[in-house]
Amino acid sequence: MNIFRSEEHVKSWPLYFRMAEDYIMPVADWAEVFSGPLFRRRLEPDYLENAEEYFRVFRESLRAFGKQSPFWQYPMISEMNLVRLSRYCVVGNYTRYEEEVLNTLKDIRFKISEALREQDGARKNFLIWAAPGSGKTFFAQQIAKELAPACDYQEINLAKYDQDEFKYAITSLLNGSKPTICLVDEVDAQPTTIWPYESLLPILDQATSSSFPLIFIFAGSSGFSLEGMKERISLRSKGQDMLSRIPSENQAIIPPMSFGDRVLIVLSQFVRAAEDQGRELRTVEKLGLYYVALNEKLSNARQLREFAVRAVERIPQGDTRLKYDNLFSPGDPENKRFWQEVSSVAQELVNHFVEIEP
Repeated sequence: MNIFRSEEHVKSWPLYFRMAEDYIMPVADWAEVFSGPLFRRRLEPDYLENAEEYFRVFRESLRAFGKQSPFWQYPMISEMNLVRLSRYCVVGNYTRYEEEVLNTLKDIRFKISEALREQDGARKNFLIWAAPGSGKTFFAQQIAKELAPACDYQEINLAKYDQDEFKYAITSLLNGSKPTICLVDEVDAQPTTIWPYESLLPILDQATSSSFPLIFIFAGSSGFSLEGMKERISLRSKGQDMLSRIPSENQAIIPPMSFGDRVLIVLSQFVRAAEDQGRELRTVEKLGLYYVALNEKLSNARQLREFAVRAVERIPQGDTRLKYDNLFSPGDPENKRFWQEVSSVAQELVNHFVEIEP
């Protein structure tokens, strides 16, 4: 590994590339970086909820040693020339970059669609473990949107309901006039109470004989994994009984968003912003895409959407390219700051564009 070699030795390696210079450090410096919460607290139960803050501390530690940018993602942007958004579509506007994740979620999508059309008395319950920020709610919403108006869609967040509210919400689902998808989010919430699963069990049993298919999607993020979440649920009152009503083939994982996923979201937001303004966007400058995909301040879809709208508004009329400078208002110091941070390696991203196809 680079950290156990001198800088001069590493630079002599045939596989060395200049972006790696950003992470050549003495072992003692790396040891200090690794002592941060990103690594030290990895076994704590709230690790995933705090992961974004831990990554921030990790990056700040690197900056303290003069390591300015997360250049390990540079090659992906540098080598990207054409993106067909439809290639990465799971359902509706929900996309995933990695092949295995993409096809796993497509399988779940079609299982839910099939279950909605079949009225055979089988249990139509799904369990999803999803990392925070992975878009589990949006995934369910896009499935329901694709199937509308043939089905209704309801969301119940267990963390926000008391016993009476929760029982009323799930009981009312049995009175629906058409097939229904119900997302029970944070199904692993309220661990000190006994009523959540005791309230659910009779509804799950009655759903098998309801007039219209009733599909429950149970989603949570505790326990670091699907098995970890199931173990926590099983230890609660009636938890094991509830799990027994979810077929094993209907259980899945939605992994955290990768850098590739973030790039797809960024490109999709730019294209949609252009369409809403009656414009055509064909290409995005690689340096601009690199900036947005790494920007910690653009951490959710709403922020990205607002940012994309403003950027598209700065594109000259008739131009179908979005350039790096379009991301900033005139005189914005952020433009210069980022360029100074990445200029040692990012020359190849300037005036090189990624072509976008639907």
